[in-house]
Amino acid sequence: MIRSLLFSLVFGPTLAGAATTFPLPAWMCGVGDTLFRADFDADGVIPHAPSNGTGGAYPGNQTRTISVPNIGNKTFYLRLPPDYSPNRAWPLLLALHGDAGPGQATAAALQVRTDWSNWSDPRGFIVLAPVASGTQGGWQPDIDVPVMSAALDDTMARYNVEETRIYLWGFSAGAHLAHALGLYNTDYFAAYGVSTGSLTQYACTDDGNPPPTCSLLLSEAQPKIPVDIHLGNQDPLYTDWDAGQDPNRFAIGGWLLNQDMYYTLFNGGHTYTVAQLGEIWGHICPFALGP
Repeated sequence: MIRSLLFSLVFGPTLAGAATTFPLPAWMCGVGDTLFRADFDADGVIPHAPSNGTGGAYPGNQTRTISVPNIGNKTFYLRLPPDYSPNRAWPLLLALHGDAGPGQATAAALQVRTDWSNWSDPRGFIVLAPVASGTQGGWQPDIDVPVMSAALDDTMARYNVEETRIYLWGFSAGAHLAHALGLYNTDYFAAYGVSTGSLTQYACTDDGNPPPTCSLLLSEAQPKIPVDIHLGNQDPLYTDWDAGQDPNRFAIGGWLLNQDMYYTLFNGGHTYTVAQLGEIWGHICPFALGP
């Protein structure tokens, strides 16, 4: 289960007592010589916690509808790599769409699944795309966080997920929420990325109104969960809402640029591209949770 910033909802941890970030060899992210794979596995160097789920349909696009206690039936969407097999454990990315508009949340979830499939298929990870429950197509954390938690549990029961390598990404309002979920669940997510998001839109505030302050949240977060920030130089979040200060906030909190915090200020507005998703995956993929 996942902890949510404002609602005391719990996601985890996936690993009992997990409290460290473990850097992975490059070949695990589709880079380098895969001949080393057997040596790393044999030596037990890489953290490993398979969910050993079975019974889920694969490969390709899958749709799941589950019953969530006190909420009801909820649908979410999966993408399984072409070479998926339950014989080994696979990384998973939880992908959160942005505010979609009335009646458009399902279409937005399907779009982020499609966009991420450009990288999940060749790089070998599962994509889970939930659907926001708000009437305007936005996230309602008191409902959507427990739905995400249940969807993750369902996916891990049906598929063999590598529980040390569960990642998170969000766009726009999904990015605001991803900041909160990632920072409050450093023992669940191995790393996370945000496209056009802001810390102070949801996760924290500089003056503590409402609490917590960003300085307190970031200084107390352990481990320092790796994060990738992509932000457009014409995005109102950058020009008007101070999101460009987020890298400084992370640095003051103990993150190191280009080690566990990556920042790309691109020429553009409130958007993302498929190519940028590949950059984000390249930065968050080389990390796992370790004991």
